[in-house]
Amino acid sequence: MGLTSGFFLDAVIAAVIALPLVTVLLWGRLRGPRVIRQLQRLVLIALCQGVAVLLAALMINNSYQLYTSWSDLFGHNGPSGQIQAAKPVSLTSAQARSVDRPLPNAALFHPDSQMPGEVHAVITGAQSKVTGDVVVWLPPQYNQRQYAHTDFPVIQLLSGYPGSPGSWFRSLKVTDVLAAEVQRLAARPVILVGAAINVDPPHNPDCSDIPGGPRVATWLAHDVRDLINSSFRTITDRSGWGLMGYSEGGLCASKLLLQYPNEFAAAVSMSGDDHPDGDLLKPGTAAYDENSPLWLLQHRPAPNVALLLTGTLQDGSTAAEANEMSLAAKAPTVVERIISARGGHNAGVWKAAEPATLDWLTTHLGQPPKSGVPAVPNLSGVTGAGSAAGAWARG
Repeated sequence: MGLTSGFFLDAVIAAVIALPLVTVLLWGRLRGPRVIRQLQRLVLIALCQGVAVLLAALMINNSYQLYTSWSDLFGHNGPSGQIQAAKPVSLTSAQARSVDRPLPNAALFHPDSQMPGEVHAVITGAQSKVTGDVVVWLPPQYNQRQYAHTDFPVIQLLSGYPGSPGSWFRSLKVTDVLAAEVQRLAARPVILVGAAINVDPPHNPDCSDIPGGPRVATWLAHDVRDLINSSFRTITDRSGWGLMGYSEGGLCASKLLLQYPNEFAAAVSMSGDDHPDGDLLKPGTAAYDENSPLWLLQHRPAPNVALLLTGTLQDGSTAAEANEMSLAAKAPTVVERIISARGGHNAGVWKAAEPATLDWLTTHLGQPPKSGVPAVPNLSGVTGAGSAAGAWARG
């Protein structure tokens, strides 16, 4: 019975309903001395309160995917895999797009019986020395005959804080949304990768290389990327790699794109800040500035990348920060925005933005597909939470 399974949730809901009824039925029927009866009643009350708290915690966990399994909850994920080659071995530019190139790390990944197409591994990064979970979803086309000689683009999905690699797959149902967009020829088949970003609890490293601390940016931009390129048929150069994150993950997507333009071509930030807001990077320091998307746009040479920012007018300063980042962008950097009128900082807003953002991002990655997928998606029907029309703007 999995921690996030529907059966376990139903069992807890049933207990929340049943235990108060049992308490009422037994209240006057308890036997023994008065002290014993009082203790028995206290136990019944504690059980009622305990299952109610358990239900609340379970619903929060299922919503944010803080822990995806019992082993994850208790910190027993087993030993990390041994990476056979940090990068595809001795690849020339031509070989990088060849289906015959070696994939020495494919055996590190194991299928998830509850999620078709999803595989996962626990890895220690060769460069960062960070250990974390990596979840990979392969589109159905990956194993179809007509795609047997196709190298696929990759989108690296970044969760919020707190959060886990499974958040995108369980809570936001990104695979269902992508499949629907591919079906209507608005998006292209891509490999989805979710890697752990909250690797130093209870601290929030803002997906950054912390001086004297965890090297999370190196983990995401090099270790995870090298692992995927040496495990699956991917477009290995920057043109085939994108980033997409919500909340804290949105900040990560923006800054990693600007910090590593040789590794990533495009990114989507959904309700992400324009500056770090964790507890390890302090304002006024060089490390803080170097991990601030707005500062990078204002002070660093403009890379040839595309960034899409989404948010709502009701979500604090999200819209204002997106506008400021758009104004700070200099050619050839492109910053675009989808700002909706209504909606807060929650999964409903991010789910509403998924179709348009996936369309935009997949068509910014790799070479034009042969299947007739349009080069530019139709964005005229973009909507935000509460069916408020989104404003599409180009910086």
